[in-house]
Amino acid sequence: MKQLTAIIERNKDAFFAYIKEIDGCVAGGRTYQEVKLNLEKMLNIVQKEDANLKKILRNGYKFKFEVDLESVFDLIPEVNISQLAKTGNLNPGLLRQYVSGSKKASEAQTEKVMKAIKAVGMKLNSISLTVS
Repeated sequence: MKQLTAIIERNKDAFFAYIKEIDGCVAGGRTYQEVKLNLEKMLNIVQKEDANLKKILRNGYKFKFEVDLESVFDLIPEVNISQLAKTGNLNPGLLRQYVSGSKKASEAQTEKVMKAIKAVGMKLNSISLTVS
């Protein structure tokens, strides 16, 4: 399975995305979900037009999303901001300002948020459910 890097950016009106490894594979949308869907559609179109790319992706692909801090909670709405702040020893009010875009996080703060997100991911990956 091939990993593709999807870069998703936003401005005040819309989201824009492109696949780092594939020139010209770009999409836009009003919401995060819409831009993801449009990027998938564009990738399907590009594959139909490019036999070499179709061959490269024949075993499937998965996206690694690179997003700005404000978009993280669009990507994973299941994450509770207060709990994530607690996990990362972050100020919850400040984290909410980062998420809303009313304040920009420094590189160090962004790293702390990412570390907290990874900690939550490790917790999720460490469990398995049993059938009763």
